[in-house]
Amino acid sequence: MRNLEAVGNPKSIVTRVYEEILRVITEDNMVGGKFPPEVELAIQLGVSRTALREALQRLESEGYISRRRRVGTTVLARRLNLDAGLEQLDSITQTIVSAGMKPGTISRRWRHESANELIAKMLEIGVGDEVAVMDRVRTADDTPFCYDINFFPIEMISEDEDNAIGESLFQYLNNKYGGANHALAYLHPCLADEMVSEKLEIPVDHLLMLMEHTHYAPDGRPIWYSRTFHRSDIISFHIVRKFEAGH
Repeated sequence: MRNLEAVGNPKSIVTRVYEEILRVITEDNMVGGKFPPEVELAIQLGVSRTALREALQRLESEGYISRRRRVGTTVLARRLNLDAGLEQLDSITQTIVSAGMKPGTISRRWRHESANELIAKMLEIGVGDEVAVMDRVRTADDTPFCYDINFFPIEMISEDEDNAIGESLFQYLNNKYGGANHALAYLHPCLADEMVSEKLEIPVDHLLMLMEHTHYAPDGRPIWYSRTFHRSDIISFHIVRKFEAGH
């Protein structure tokens, strides 16, 4: 680990400590490993314990490490380079594959429930109508990075199709209904509650990006509404904006 004391860098010492520890986590693939005690780590970096603690607090809030008394600082995750464009419809599975990683799904569960006002509005059905619900945790190179809850009109899909779905629910529904015509998405920043923190193996209050997504069949029918909690330290989203003359 680099000594930061004499580094000529305009960034704050806390930022430099944060970036150096994150570099070590990423390059050395330290998932599951531990850092030395704070006193020793501060000496190695040539910084004060105050600066080190502030950097560690940031890393903990972002889900990279866990700090516990008598246990020490344990590495939970390394930064994964997932970046998804929002200009065209694509599956998260394809995003993972395009990044050279292995997609996976864990904890996939099905149930039926009655549509509340929000679900009824998104799927254009009646309040109280029965919907199929599937929730799951998605992984990239075996690291959990998003948890989604998916709602479908009861006639669109069933648990009996689970084995046929494979990794990409998006691709399966596209094939079944002839390709999604369009989708409406909303992005909201949020913090992990206890349930999501457990599923994604991150601390409570870890920063997340919640995407609400409604997909429509070619005939305009809503076929799928989802709420997906993405780990902001693993995946980012971008959109290309173009200038059109005369507008």
